[in-house]
Amino acid sequence: MPPSRSGRVYEGPPSRIAVKIGPTIALLLILFENRRATCLMSNSVDDWVSGNAVVCKGIPGMTKEQRELCHRNPDVTVAAIKGLQMAISECQHQFMWHRWNCSSLTPSSRTQQSSVLLQRGYRETAFAFAISAAGVAHSVARACSMGRLLSCGCDPSSYKGKPPSKARGTQWKWGGCSHNLDYGMEFSRQFLDTRERAGDIQSTVNLHNNQAGRLAVASNMQVRCKCHGMSGSCELKTCWKVAPDFRIVGKTLKDRFRNAVLVAQSNLGSVTPLTRVRGSRRRRPDRQRQRKHRGGSGGNGRKRRPRDLAKQLFYYQKSPNFCERDPSADIPGTAGRRCNKTSSGGDGCGNLCCGRGYNVVRQRRVERCKCKFHWCCIVQCQNCTVEEWITVCK
Repeated sequence: MPPSRSGRVYEGPPSRIAVKIGPTIALLLILFENRRATCLMSNSVDDWVSGNAVVCKGIPGMTKEQRELCHRNPDVTVAAIKGLQMAISECQHQFMWHRWNCSSLTPSSRTQQSSVLLQRGYRETAFAFAISAAGVAHSVARACSMGRLLSCGCDPSSYKGKPPSKARGTQWKWGGCSHNLDYGMEFSRQFLDTRERAGDIQSTVNLHNNQAGRLAVASNMQVRCKCHGMSGSCELKTCWKVAPDFRIVGKTLKDRFRNAVLVAQSNLGSVTPLTRVRGSRRRRPDRQRQRKHRGGSGGNGRKRRPRDLAKQLFYYQKSPNFCERDPSADIPGTAGRRCNKTSSGGDGCGNLCCGRGYNVVRQRRVERCKCKFHWCCIVQCQNCTVEEWITVCK
């Protein structure tokens, strides 16, 4: 039984980010597809140029270089913005039970950097830049292979070396249509790295995290194979490379967020790690000689692999606690956030509410129910109202 049945109903506000993003992306896609269809029918160069202008003017906050890139490749730019939308959704999924829930990452703030958080050096800032760059590279690479873009197609590389694990033990060859990751990563650099020119620690770290996000996609590329032969036999396999499911990229960057490296800027402009990097611990000279005498391995016979700093996220400022609302710092706070009163983890009310306590309220929502399939091929559902008691932070 809840502590109070005051009849208070919590409707649950719609996602602010979904409201901001959806119409913008949909409008850009509709404008571009309608304009391209008209131009293909009329074969008019003037119409095509005008269509480019419509698409690029509909994206606010772009720099001169980004706008020029958009005019040259409007279809690729639309794919890039879809990648930003995908990055936002994944960021919200990965941080749904954190005090910072990725509410500062929007397409407009990413292109014009109006969000205060994106102008800081927090761990959260590092993740925001990395996931955005990864989303652009991932979306463009997939769009190339699906034939949706005029300036690129399947990956033209001819892969060499050992056969993929899925093709071992049988005849195989590289074929199909591999996702064009090289083109996606290059467009991500041109579209997102152009803003970082100052050479200070902020720009240096942002560029590094952008590249770390793209490497998270590259290091998780997958191999798909198709069998060929009589009666379903697999006498020959054709294999190609595809970009991973973006959830895998999000998990990879979330792990690197937890182990992000604190850095400082040197007099030469480069950044130097301040935190101890696993596998690079300094050893006393006598212990080094003993290890060399034993063959250079540890007590268990295995060498400790150092982390590849190129793939790690860098930050240079300590993060705030994100507990209290602070509009000047673009921090929404955790008041009104749903929490789990029985959990002791990150989603628990003790952690998420920052010690302020929680309220028990009744939530009402409408969901589809009693769905029936009618031949052929319609599914009809009813709308059911569901009420439940939930806990939200004070």
